Amino acid sequence: MQTVPVVPISSFTLIDFLANLVKFWQIIIFMFGAYQFWANRRERLAADKVREGTERTDTNYQAWQVVNSAQGKGGSGGRIDALRNLVRNNQSLAGVNVDGAWLVGVDLRGADLEFASLKDANLQGALLSGANLKGANLEGANLTAAQLDGTILQGANVKSARLSAASLLGADLMDVLGWREIASVNYARIENVQRAPLGFREWALSEGAEGGALTEQEHDGSNSFSTQFRAM
Repeated sequence: MQTVPVVPISSFTLIDFLANLVKFWQIIIFMFGAYQFWANRRERLAADKVREGTERTDTNYQAWQVVNSAQGKGGSGGRIDALRNLVRNNQSLAGVNVDGAWLVGVDLRGADLEFASLKDANLQGALLSGANLKGANLEGANLTAAQLDGTILQGANVKSARLSAASLLGADLMDVLGWREIASVNYARIENVQRAPLGFREWALSEGAEGGALTEQEHDGSNSFSTQFRAM
């Protein structure tokens, strides 16, 4: 019986085999580490999202606590920052009561303040552009130099409010209440105010507002568009 000769494996071939084996396991370890990193990253992102939601909820709760606990009181009571944070977190302020509050320079741009009560509040220099103040009570409020560009004031009560140098470019004044009893409107800009009550613009100009000449439509009363107040 003829035997097959055994060819010895050279040391060089054995070294190559071991090197390739090490590289193979390095690739396996790398891929496993990459998978672990990817899986952990997804878990971290999910955890971060949950934590951010919890923090936002806690922040909103604390802000509402500040606003509600100070209701009926004068001064700021931390409400300037609290209200601003609520608006930034897309919280509706509809129906909020801040009567008599000191809210000078408060930033409530784009806020939903429908039917809110801001009676006698100090809103001097407040940023209220694009806010929804439909049906809001602004009786006696100080809105001197406030920015009310594009603000919805439909059905709002502005009796005894101070609007000197205020800006209401493009504001909606449809059915606004108490406008003949506004405390001051001098130096206010009243250009392009939308759906203002008939006679409002003539009255405001006679009280020192600035808004340019009346249009033909405003003269004949066929269109109740008026204009806006702009801060000096």
